Amino acid sequence: MTAIHPDTAVGEHLAPVPPPDSTATPSTYGDPFALGLASFGISALVLASVMSGLIDPVATPAVLSLAFALGFGVELVAGVIHYRRGETFPGMVFTAYAGFWLSYALLVQFYVPQVVAAGGDPADIVGMFLLAWGIFSAYMLLAALRTNLTTIAIFVLLTAVFVVAALGSFTGSTGTGELAGYLLIADAALALYASAAIIVNGTWERTVLPVP
Repeated sequence: MTAIHPDTAVGEHLAPVPPPDSTATPSTYGDPFALGLASFGISALVLASVMSGLIDPVATPAVLSLAFALGFGVELVAGVIHYRRGETFPGMVFTAYAGFWLSYALLVQFYVPQVVAAGGDPADIVGMFLLAWGIFSAYMLLAALRTNLTTIAIFVLLTAVFVVAALGSFTGSTGTGELAGYLLIADAALALYASAAIIVNGTWERTVLPVP
């Protein structure tokens, strides 16, 4: 997640198609930042509704459809395009968190049930899983300090989500876990707003939704 800027590719699809030219420069990719933010925001919002207790936790497996399709698949695409554009920071952000969504889905669907079936308590390993992602988010926050206030706020909230959720897992505190869910709701809403701002401001070619 990096500085918000308008989509420079808006309207290019309306231009007439030129004839084939062997000397033409290779086509470039459009800005995938809004796509990455949207996929993160939608996935996180649904997960947060379960974490916060707004939806019964037994619905957690249903979150996996978004974790696989949007959280993993679409964020990976967005990250790869950023790398292709030479943008390392957003490329790393989206590809790394694509890995989070895939690992989260595998953890919930396969590996935590295996720990439980073996008679173990998965709380500590889940807590360590979350803490590791909190550490990653914290140093990405340091990099985000060179971007803008919206991106900084996204990473502040995301770091808090992982740390608070890890604490809740280590201590077995339901209330702490629910707090992490509400923090994630706020983070998801901010990411979706930033995504909307990029698209809306780009198509209107002026600032309709301001992004600090």
